[in-house]
Amino acid sequence: MKTLTHFIKSLIKACPYTFVGRQCRAVFKGKKTTDLKYDDKATRFRKGMKTGRNISLVGVFCPFFWYALLSGASTNLIVLNALHSSAVVLLGLLVVLVNYIFLLNSRRKG
Repeated sequence: MKTLTHFIKSLIKACPYTFVGRQCRAVFKGKKTTDLKYDDKATRFRKGMKTGRNISLVGVFCPFFWYALLSGASTNLIVLNALHSSAVVLLGLLVVLVNYIFLLNSRRKG
């Protein structure tokens, strides 16, 4: 029973929506959530690439899209959710691409 509850808790902690909710709650409470000082530009760009990757994963694993698809919702609703999810994926890929270009430019200059 403990392994099942541990597994469920780990799934909840891994959920991007739970993470965003915790971050919003911390902002409203006035807690500092991240330290924006980076020693290296390359580190900052790599973190930006990871953020873009995570945004893309939220779009891929969007529960609204998958629920509509698997529950047999109307075609219009599935298309709407697919467009929304693909827009989120494209936004994440754009963030990755921009940070990757900045990383390459910083390596060429340095």
